[in-house]
Amino acid sequence: MAKPTDRLREMRERAGLSLEEVQDRTKIQVRYLRAAEEGDFDRFPGKFYTRAFLRAYGEFLGLDPAPLLRQLEEVTASSEEPEPSPAATLSRKERYAAGRRSSSVRVRRLLPGSNPPSRKRYAWLLLVLFVLLIPAVIYYFSAAEKQTGDPEKPAAAEAQGGQAGKEKPSAEIELVKPSETYEYGDLFLVTKAKEVEVTLEAKKDTWFRYRAGGPTKDVTEEADLPAGEKKTFRHPEWVSLLLKNPNHVKLTVNGHVIETSETTESHAYQLKLKK
Repeated sequence: MAKPTDRLREMRERAGLSLEEVQDRTKIQVRYLRAAEEGDFDRFPGKFYTRAFLRAYGEFLGLDPAPLLRQLEEVTASSEEPEPSPAATLSRKERYAAGRRSSSVRVRRLLPGSNPPSRKRYAWLLLVLFVLLIPAVIYYFSAAEKQTGDPEKPAAAEAQGGQAGKEKPSAEIELVKPSETYEYGDLFLVTKAKEVEVTLEAKKDTWFRYRAGGPTKDVTEEADLPAGEKKTFRHPEWVSLLLKNPNHVKLTVNGHVIETSETTESHAYQLKLKK
């Protein structure tokens, strides 16, 4: 059955273009172009980049990128399906035997011996349970008395619980232009947020340059970031960052972690709020 990604090679060959020529014009490396044509999404550095490369390659060839992105989502969803539990693979006979063994073990642990419990033993068991329940009852009434003595505490606790239940809608992050097709680095759009919030957590020593408002603005701050330290940037429109060693930091944008572990050289990240 033909896949949407099969159309990429078909349209490229129809246009008389080689992979090297497409690379020169789109700035997408040949290995990623070949992976896109073969539908092998595991060879991409991450889902953000996979979506951006598929969209850019499809639009370059005059294709609608929507079917390509749907194929990516289907492949990703199928790879995340949980494996069936071992119990589901047992036959009815095996499950029945396992249940009998489990029941036998529970009976032996409850009372010594294999003979059914006598009435005398039941009476002793009820007596022991009754004795154990007395401290619990005393504790319950003592706690209830303390709560009724201070009516403001339950009200405060209820108010705090109500505030905790009101969760803010989470922001969404999308890579719309990778550095191969955008001169200022990777361009991410932030939606469902009031501002752009970027946090750097240094795992090793690194360095950053920050421009508030976009890549063409004046440098706002430039400094070293020692290992173990954290730096947060906020802007109502655009956070522009240049990192010396992206693989040395954890980059979080409005609660979403951007994959940087494979980027060892200086790289720019453009985080723009979509209004």
